[in-house]
Amino acid sequence: MQASQESTTDCPGSATHKGLTYARLAGRALGAALLMWALWLLLRGHTSWFESIQAVYYLVFGLLLNLPFQRLNERLWTPACIALTALAAGFVFIMIVSVMFAYMALAEQGKKLGVPGLEGSLIFIALLQPPVVLFRRKPDLLN
Repeated sequence: MQASQESTTDCPGSATHKGLTYARLAGRALGAALLMWALWLLLRGHTSWFESIQAVYYLVFGLLLNLPFQRLNERLWTPACIALTALAAGFVFIMIVSVMFAYMALAEQGKKLGVPGLEGSLIFIALLQPPVVLFRRKPDLLN
C-alpha cells in the first residue's frame, strides 16, 4: 500500500503535484502583484524612506518569485533557492513594519486599524514558496 502512495507523489497527475503547481502559481501571481505594487510606489512620487525601501524590496522579490526555477541548472538553482528563502523571510518583516506604520498613522488620527488580512495572506503565500520550489525540484524529499 505504501509503495503505491510513493509512486503517485512523483507523477504529474497526482494531487500532491497539482497542489505544488497551484502553490507555485500563487507565488507567481504574488510576484506579479509585487512588481506592480513596486512600480506604483516608485512612480507616484513623494514616497517616504520606508516606501522607497519597500518598493525596491518588492521589485527584487517579485522578480525572484517569477524566475523559472524548474529550468535553472543546479549551479544557479541553489543560490536562487537560498535567495528566495532569505527574501521570503525578509518579506515577513517588511509586512510587519508596514502594518505597524499604518497602525501608528491611524492612531494619530484617532482611528483603529482593522485585521491585517491581506498582509497575512501575502505572508502565507511568500513563506510557502521556498518549500514549493524545493519539492518541485526534488519530489523525492516529500516521502
